[in-house]
Amino acid sequence: MAKVSILMPACNVEKFIDECMQSIISQTLTDIEIICVNDGSKDETGRILDRYAYEDERIKVIHKPNSGYGNSMNVALDCATGEYIGILETDDWASPDMFERLYAVAAENNADVVKSNYFRYKSKPEPQNELFEVLKSCGLYDQAFSPKDHMDLMRVAPSIWTGIYRRSMILEHKIRFNETPGASYQDTSFAFKIWTSAERVYLVKDAYLHYRVDNENSSVKSPGKVFCLCDEYNEIESYLEQFPEKKLVFEKMKNALKYESYRWNLQRLSFGFKYAFLLRFRDEFANEEEKGLLDRSLYSAYTWNNMMTIIHDMDSYYSSVCCKTIEPYNTVEEVVQALKKAKKEKKAEHVRAQKEIKKIKNSKSYKIGNAVTKLPRKVKKSLRKGNK
Repeated sequence: MAKVSILMPACNVEKFIDECMQSIISQTLTDIEIICVNDGSKDETGRILDRYAYEDERIKVIHKPNSGYGNSMNVALDCATGEYIGILETDDWASPDMFERLYAVAAENNADVVKSNYFRYKSKPEPQNELFEVLKSCGLYDQAFSPKDHMDLMRVAPSIWTGIYRRSMILEHKIRFNETPGASYQDTSFAFKIWTSAERVYLVKDAYLHYRVDNENSSVKSPGKVFCLCDEYNEIESYLEQFPEKKLVFEKMKNALKYESYRWNLQRLSFGFKYAFLLRFRDEFANEEEKGLLDRSLYSAYTWNNMMTIIHDMDSYYSSVCCKTIEPYNTVEEVVQALKKAKKEKKAEHVRAQKEIKKIKNSKSYKIGNAVTKLPRKVKKSLRKGNK
Protein backbone atom coordinates (compact mmCIF):
# COMPACT_ATOMS: atom_id res chain seq x y z
CA MET A 1 0.00 0.00 0.00
CA ALA A 2 1.36 3.40 -1.02
CA LYS A 3 1.69 6.08 1.63
CA VAL A 4 -0.21 8.61 -0.48
CA SER A 5 -2.50 8.24 -3.49
CA ILE A 6 -2.44 11.46 -5.51
CA LEU A 7 -5.62 12.06 -7.48
CA MET A 8 -5.25 14.19 -10.60
CA PRO A 9 -8.33 15.10 -12.69
CA ALA A 10 -7.44 16.41 -16.15
CA CYS A 11 -9.46 18.04 -18.90
CA ASN A 12 -7.90 20.01 -21.76
CA VAL A 13 -4.79 21.09 -19.87
CA GLU A 14 -2.12 20.39 -22.48
CA LYS A 15 -0.56 23.81 -21.82
CA PHE A 16 0.13 22.99 -18.16
CA ILE A 17 0.23 19.21 -17.82
CA ASP A 18 3.98 18.76 -18.31
CA GLU A 19 4.86 21.18 -15.52
CA CYS A 20 2.33 19.50 -13.25
CA MET A 21 3.47 15.94 -14.02
CA GLN A 22 7.14 16.82 -13.63
CA SER A 23 6.40 18.20 -10.18
CA ILE A 24 4.66 15.01 -9.11
CA ILE A 25 7.06 12.40 -10.47
CA SER A 26 9.91 14.32 -8.81
CA GLN A 27 8.40 14.16 -5.31
CA THR A 28 10.91 13.29 -2.57
CA LEU A 29 8.30 10.89 -1.20
CA THR A 30 8.62 8.10 -3.71
CA ASP A 31 6.12 5.69 -2.16
CA ILE A 32 3.12 7.20 -3.91
CA GLU A 33 0.58 6.16 -6.50
CA ILE A 34 -0.51 8.69 -9.10
CA ILE A 35 -4.01 8.34 -10.49
CA CYS A 36 -4.74 10.57 -13.50
CA VAL A 37 -8.29 10.75 -14.83
CA ASN A 38 -8.56 12.13 -18.35
CA ASP A 39 -12.07 13.55 -18.46
CA GLY A 40 -12.73 13.44 -22.20
CA SER A 41 -10.00 15.91 -23.17
CA LYS A 42 -10.13 17.05 -26.79
CA ASP A 43 -6.52 18.25 -26.88
CA GLU A 44 -3.26 16.34 -26.30
CA THR A 45 -3.81 15.87 -22.54
CA GLY A 46 -4.60 12.15 -22.77
CA ARG A 47 -1.61 11.31 -24.96
CA ILE A 48 0.75 13.27 -22.70
CA LEU A 49 -0.53 11.38 -19.65
CA ASP A 50 -0.08 8.04 -21.44
CA ARG A 51 3.53 8.93 -22.18
CA TYR A 52 4.21 9.62 -18.49
CA ALA A 53 2.51 6.37 -17.49
CA TYR A 54 4.71 4.43 -19.92
CA GLU A 55 7.80 5.90 -18.28
CA ASP A 56 6.70 5.63 -14.61
CA GLU A 57 4.93 2.56 -13.26
CA ARG A 58 3.49 4.53 -10.33
CA ILE A 59 1.18 6.35 -12.75
CA LYS A 60 -2.23 4.98 -13.69
CA VAL A 61 -4.22 6.78 -16.38
CA ILE A 62 -7.98 6.38 -16.69
CA HIS A 63 -9.60 7.65 -19.89
CA LYS A 64 -13.33 8.30 -19.84
CA PRO A 65 -15.94 10.44 -21.63
CA ASN A 66 -16.38 13.91 -20.21
CA SER A 67 -18.60 13.72 -17.15
CA GLY A 68 -17.34 16.50 -14.90
CA TYR A 69 -14.99 17.07 -12.01
CA GLY A 70 -17.07 15.31 -9.35
CA ASN A 71 -17.36 12.07 -11.30
CA SER A 72 -13.65 12.16 -12.20
CA MET A 73 -12.70 12.50 -8.54
CA ASN A 74 -14.98 9.64 -7.50
CA VAL A 75 -13.50 7.41 -10.20
CA ALA A 76 -10.03 8.23 -8.86
CA LEU A 77 -11.13 7.62 -5.25
CA ASP A 78 -12.45 4.19 -6.21
CA CYS A 79 -9.05 3.28 -7.68
CA ALA A 80 -6.94 4.62 -4.80
CA THR A 81 -5.19 2.22 -2.41
CA GLY A 82 -2.96 4.59 -0.42
CA GLU A 83 -3.00 5.27 3.29
CA TYR A 84 -3.76 8.93 2.56
CA ILE A 85 -5.36 10.77 -0.33
CA GLY A 86 -3.84 13.87 -1.93
CA ILE A 87 -5.37 15.98 -4.72
CA LEU A 88 -3.48 17.86 -7.42
CA GLU A 89 -5.32 19.72 -10.14
CA THR A 90 -3.42 19.46 -13.38
CA ASP A 91 -3.03 23.15 -14.13
CA ASP A 92 -1.24 23.58 -10.77
CA TRP A 93 2.05 22.12 -9.54
CA ALA A 94 3.61 20.96 -6.28
CA SER A 95 6.90 21.69 -4.53
CA PRO A 96 9.20 18.62 -4.55
CA ASP A 97 8.80 17.90 -0.83
CA MET A 98 5.06 18.56 -0.55
CA PHE A 99 3.83 15.03 0.07
CA GLU A 100 6.86 13.95 2.08
CA ARG A 101 6.28 16.84 4.50
CA LEU A 102 2.53 16.38 4.75
CA TYR A 103 2.80 12.63 5.26
CA ALA A 104 5.48 13.00 7.93
CA VAL A 105 3.23 15.35 9.91
CA ALA A 106 0.25 13.01 9.49
CA ALA A 107 2.21 9.97 10.66
CA GLU A 108 3.79 11.75 13.64
CA ASN A 109 0.48 13.16 14.87
CA ASN A 110 -1.90 10.36 13.85
CA ALA A 111 -3.86 12.98 11.92
CA ASP A 112 -6.93 12.36 9.78
CA VAL A 113 -6.22 15.55 7.83
CA VAL A 114 -3.09 17.67 7.36
CA LYS A 115 -3.56 21.04 5.63
CA SER A 116 -1.04 23.64 4.50
CA ASN A 117 -1.09 27.09 2.94
CA TYR A 118 -0.37 27.68 -0.75
CA PHE A 119 1.19 29.99 -3.32
CA ARG A 120 -0.77 32.01 -5.86
CA TYR A 121 1.19 31.40 -9.04
CA LYS A 122 1.30 33.54 -12.17
CA SER A 123 3.36 32.49 -15.17
CA LYS A 124 2.96 35.74 -17.12
CA PRO A 125 4.47 38.20 -17.83
CA GLU A 126 7.10 36.40 -15.75
CA PRO A 127 6.76 33.65 -13.08
CA GLN A 128 5.53 34.97 -9.74
CA ASN A 129 4.78 33.08 -6.54
CA GLU A 130 2.85 34.88 -3.81
CA LEU A 131 2.31 33.15 -0.46
CA PHE A 132 -1.37 33.01 0.44
CA GLU A 133 -1.85 32.14 4.10
CA VAL A 134 -5.36 30.77 3.78
CA LEU A 135 -5.16 29.15 7.24
CA LYS A 136 -4.02 32.27 9.09
CA SER A 137 -7.46 33.16 10.46
CA CYS A 138 -7.69 29.82 12.27
CA GLY A 139 -4.72 30.50 14.57
CA LEU A 140 -4.30 26.77 15.11
CA TYR A 141 -0.93 25.85 13.64
CA ASP A 142 1.16 22.95 14.94
CA GLN A 143 -1.42 21.22 17.10
CA ALA A 144 -3.92 18.42 16.61
CA PHE A 145 -7.56 19.36 17.17
CA SER A 146 -11.12 18.39 16.28
CA PRO A 147 -13.20 20.59 13.94
CA LYS A 148 -16.12 20.11 16.35
CA ASP A 149 -14.22 22.24 18.85
CA HIS A 150 -13.05 24.85 16.32
CA MET A 151 -15.82 25.25 13.75
CA ASP A 152 -14.40 28.49 12.36
CA LEU A 153 -12.00 26.22 10.46
CA MET A 154 -14.96 25.48 8.19
CA ARG A 155 -15.06 29.12 7.06
CA VAL A 156 -11.68 28.74 5.36
CA ALA A 157 -11.85 28.48 1.56
CA PRO A 158 -11.96 24.76 0.65
CA SER A 159 -8.56 24.63 -1.14
CA ILE A 160 -8.82 20.85 -1.00
CA TRP A 161 -5.55 20.44 -2.94
CA THR A 162 -3.40 21.77 -0.08
CA GLY A 163 -3.70 18.74 2.17
CA ILE A 164 -3.90 14.98 2.58
CA TYR A 165 -6.80 12.95 3.96
CA ARG A 166 -6.84 9.55 5.64
CA ARG A 167 -8.44 7.19 3.13
CA SER A 168 -10.03 4.95 5.78
CA MET A 169 -11.86 8.02 7.13
CA ILE A 170 -13.18 8.82 3.66
CA LEU A 171 -14.47 5.27 3.25
CA GLU A 172 -15.94 5.00 6.75
CA HIS A 173 -17.84 8.28 6.46
CA LYS A 174 -19.01 7.69 2.87
CA ILE A 175 -17.37 10.84 1.57
CA ARG A 176 -17.91 11.34 -2.14
CA PHE A 177 -17.85 14.24 -4.55
CA ASN A 178 -21.11 15.63 -5.89
CA GLU A 179 -21.39 14.46 -9.50
CA THR A 180 -22.86 17.60 -11.03
CA PRO A 181 -21.82 18.64 -14.57
CA GLY A 182 -18.52 20.39 -15.25
CA ALA A 183 -16.32 21.82 -12.54
CA SER A 184 -19.02 23.43 -10.43
CA TYR A 185 -17.71 24.07 -6.90
CA GLN A 186 -17.81 20.37 -5.95
CA ASP A 187 -15.00 21.08 -3.48
CA THR A 188 -17.60 22.87 -1.32
CA SER A 189 -19.49 19.75 -0.26
CA PHE A 190 -16.35 17.60 -0.18
CA ALA A 191 -14.63 19.96 2.27
CA PHE A 192 -17.72 20.12 4.49
CA LYS A 193 -17.90 16.32 4.66
CA ILE A 194 -14.21 16.13 5.54
CA TRP A 195 -14.51 18.62 8.41
CA THR A 196 -17.56 16.90 9.86
CA SER A 197 -15.78 13.52 9.76
CA ALA A 198 -12.23 14.24 10.93
CA GLU A 199 -11.32 13.77 14.58
CA ARG A 200 -7.73 14.96 14.37
CA VAL A 201 -6.73 17.84 12.08
CA TYR A 202 -3.25 19.36 11.89
CA LEU A 203 -2.47 22.67 10.17
CA VAL A 204 1.02 23.66 9.04
CA LYS A 205 2.07 27.18 8.18
CA ASP A 206 4.33 26.21 5.28
CA ALA A 207 3.09 26.27 1.68
CA TYR A 208 3.79 23.66 -1.00
CA LEU A 209 1.06 23.89 -3.63
CA HIS A 210 1.38 26.41 -6.47
CA TYR A 211 -2.14 27.40 -7.48
CA ARG A 212 -2.30 28.85 -10.97
CA VAL A 213 -4.35 32.04 -11.12
CA ASP A 214 -3.74 32.95 -14.77
CA ASN A 215 -5.50 30.01 -16.44
CA GLU A 216 -8.20 31.73 -18.50
CA ASN A 217 -10.15 28.48 -18.77
CA SER A 218 -10.36 27.94 -15.03
CA SER A 219 -13.88 27.11 -13.86
CA VAL A 220 -13.74 29.74 -11.10
CA LYS A 221 -13.59 32.39 -13.83
CA SER A 222 -16.92 31.33 -15.32
CA PRO A 223 -19.60 34.01 -14.90
CA GLY A 224 -22.40 31.46 -15.31
CA LYS A 225 -23.29 28.52 -13.07
CA VAL A 226 -26.09 30.41 -11.42
CA PHE A 227 -27.46 27.69 -9.16
CA CYS A 228 -24.43 25.38 -8.80
CA LEU A 229 -23.74 26.40 -5.21
CA CYS A 230 -27.35 25.51 -4.41
CA ASP A 231 -26.60 22.02 -5.72
CA GLU A 232 -23.63 21.78 -3.36
CA TYR A 233 -25.67 22.74 -0.31
CA ASN A 234 -28.42 20.33 -1.33
CA GLU A 235 -25.70 17.67 -1.37
CA ILE A 236 -24.48 18.76 2.08
CA GLU A 237 -28.01 18.63 3.47
CA SER A 238 -28.55 15.15 2.02
CA TYR A 239 -25.28 14.05 3.59
CA LEU A 240 -26.28 15.36 7.02
CA GLU A 241 -29.55 13.43 6.76
CA GLN A 242 -27.49 10.24 6.56
CA PHE A 243 -25.66 11.10 9.78
CA PRO A 244 -28.07 12.48 12.44
CA GLU A 245 -25.24 12.94 14.95
CA LYS A 246 -23.42 15.20 12.51
CA LYS A 247 -26.60 17.09 11.68
CA LEU A 248 -27.14 17.87 15.35
CA VAL A 249 -23.65 19.35 15.70
CA PHE A 250 -23.09 21.05 12.35
CA GLU A 251 -26.44 22.10 10.85
CA LYS A 252 -26.44 25.68 12.17
CA MET A 253 -22.85 26.18 11.03
CA LYS A 254 -23.87 24.77 7.66
CA ASN A 255 -26.40 27.58 7.34
CA ALA A 256 -23.81 30.22 8.26
CA LEU A 257 -21.49 28.86 5.59
CA LYS A 258 -24.35 28.67 3.14
CA TYR A 259 -25.20 32.34 3.70
CA GLU A 260 -21.58 33.37 3.03
CA SER A 261 -21.49 31.27 -0.13
CA TYR A 262 -24.82 32.56 -1.43
CA ARG A 263 -23.84 36.18 -0.79
CA TRP A 264 -20.59 35.63 -2.70
CA ASN A 265 -22.48 34.02 -5.56
CA LEU A 266 -25.07 36.81 -5.66
CA GLN A 267 -22.34 39.43 -5.97
CA ARG A 268 -20.65 37.70 -8.89
CA LEU A 269 -23.73 36.84 -10.96
CA SER A 270 -24.59 38.65 -14.16
CA PHE A 271 -27.29 41.23 -13.53
CA GLY A 272 -29.95 39.34 -15.48
CA PHE A 273 -29.75 36.38 -13.08
CA LYS A 274 -29.62 38.19 -9.74
CA TYR A 275 -33.34 38.41 -9.02
CA ALA A 276 -34.00 34.75 -9.78
CA PHE A 277 -31.16 33.67 -7.51
CA LEU A 278 -32.22 36.08 -4.75
CA LEU A 279 -35.73 34.57 -4.74
CA ARG A 280 -34.27 31.13 -4.10
CA PHE A 281 -31.86 32.61 -1.54
CA ARG A 282 -34.78 34.18 0.35
CA ASP A 283 -36.93 31.05 0.22
CA GLU A 284 -34.27 28.75 1.60
CA PHE A 285 -33.30 31.03 4.48
CA ALA A 286 -36.88 31.85 5.39
CA ASN A 287 -37.38 28.11 5.74
CA GLU A 288 -34.29 27.79 7.98
CA GLU A 289 -35.50 30.71 10.14
CA GLU A 290 -38.90 29.09 10.53
CA LYS A 291 -37.23 25.89 11.76
CA GLY A 292 -35.08 27.84 14.25
CA LEU A 293 -31.81 26.91 12.54
CA LEU A 294 -30.23 30.37 12.23
CA ASP A 295 -27.86 30.92 15.15
CA ARG A 296 -27.22 34.65 15.57
CA SER A 297 -23.91 34.01 17.34
CA LEU A 298 -22.45 32.67 14.06
CA TYR A 299 -23.00 35.95 12.19
CA SER A 300 -21.65 39.47 12.54
CA ALA A 301 -24.25 42.16 13.28
CA TYR A 302 -23.90 43.47 9.71
CA THR A 303 -24.31 40.00 8.19
CA TRP A 304 -27.29 39.17 10.38
CA ASN A 305 -29.07 42.40 9.44
CA ASN A 306 -28.45 41.74 5.74
CA MET A 307 -29.83 38.22 6.05
CA MET A 308 -32.95 39.45 7.87
CA THR A 309 -33.52 42.03 5.13
CA ILE A 310 -33.25 39.37 2.44
CA ILE A 311 -35.74 37.17 4.31
CA HIS A 312 -38.28 39.84 5.26
CA ASP A 313 -37.87 42.67 2.73
CA MET A 314 -36.24 41.12 -0.31
CA ASP A 315 -37.38 43.70 -2.85
CA SER A 316 -35.86 46.47 -0.77
CA TYR A 317 -32.59 44.55 -0.61
CA TYR A 318 -32.69 43.98 -4.36
CA SER A 319 -33.25 47.66 -5.09
CA SER A 320 -30.63 48.99 -2.70
CA VAL A 321 -27.89 46.37 -3.25
CA CYS A 322 -28.35 44.29 -6.39
CA CYS A 323 -29.38 47.12 -8.71
CA LYS A 324 -26.02 48.73 -8.08
CA THR A 325 -24.83 46.27 -10.72
CA ILE A 326 -25.95 48.65 -13.45
CA GLU A 327 -24.03 51.62 -12.01
CA PRO A 328 -20.71 50.87 -13.80
CA TYR A 329 -22.42 51.15 -17.20
CA ASN A 330 -22.54 54.53 -18.89
CA THR A 331 -25.42 53.81 -21.23
CA VAL A 332 -28.45 51.56 -21.49
CA GLU A 333 -26.83 49.85 -24.47
CA GLU A 334 -23.87 48.79 -22.31
CA VAL A 335 -26.26 47.06 -19.90
CA VAL A 336 -27.87 45.18 -22.77
CA GLN A 337 -24.50 44.13 -24.18
CA ALA A 338 -23.40 42.86 -20.76
CA LEU A 339 -26.49 40.67 -20.56
CA LYS A 340 -25.93 39.32 -24.07
CA LYS A 341 -22.32 38.52 -23.23
CA ALA A 342 -23.34 36.60 -20.10
CA LYS A 343 -25.78 34.51 -22.11
CA LYS A 344 -23.26 33.78 -24.83
CA GLU A 345 -20.53 32.77 -22.38
CA LYS A 346 -22.64 30.18 -20.64
CA LYS A 347 -25.63 29.21 -22.75
CA ALA A 348 -26.40 26.02 -20.84
CA GLU A 349 -26.49 27.85 -17.52
CA HIS A 350 -28.72 30.49 -19.07
CA VAL A 351 -31.20 27.79 -20.07
CA ARG A 352 -31.17 26.46 -16.54
CA ALA A 353 -31.64 29.94 -15.12
CA GLN A 354 -34.56 30.57 -17.46
CA LYS A 355 -36.24 27.39 -16.22
CA GLU A 356 -35.88 28.64 -12.67
CA ILE A 357 -37.26 32.04 -13.70
CA LYS A 358 -40.19 30.40 -15.52
CA LYS A 359 -40.98 28.39 -12.41
CA ILE A 360 -40.96 31.60 -10.39
CA LYS A 361 -43.16 33.42 -12.94
CA ASN A 362 -45.73 30.64 -12.67
CA SER A 363 -45.79 30.87 -8.89
CA LYS A 364 -48.65 32.77 -7.32
CA SER A 365 -46.34 34.02 -4.60
CA TYR A 366 -43.71 35.76 -6.67
CA LYS A 367 -43.69 38.12 -9.57
CA ILE A 368 -40.33 38.53 -11.17
CA GLY A 369 -41.64 41.63 -12.88
CA ASN A 370 -41.42 43.45 -9.54
CA ALA A 371 -37.68 43.70 -9.96
CA VAL A 372 -37.74 44.98 -13.52
CA THR A 373 -40.20 47.76 -12.71
CA LYS A 374 -37.68 49.24 -10.29
CA LEU A 375 -35.35 50.05 -13.15
CA PRO A 376 -35.61 53.26 -15.14
CA ARG A 377 -38.06 52.99 -18.03
CA LYS A 378 -35.38 53.14 -20.73
CA VAL A 379 -33.38 50.35 -19.12
CA LYS A 380 -36.51 48.26 -18.82
CA LYS A 381 -37.31 48.60 -22.53
CA SER A 382 -33.74 47.87 -23.57
CA LEU A 383 -33.54 44.77 -21.39
CA ARG A 384 -36.62 43.45 -23.14
CA LYS A 385 -34.99 44.03 -26.51
CA GLY A 386 -31.75 42.42 -25.32
CA ASN A 387 -33.61 39.29 -24.24
CA LYS A 388 -35.19 38.71 -27.64
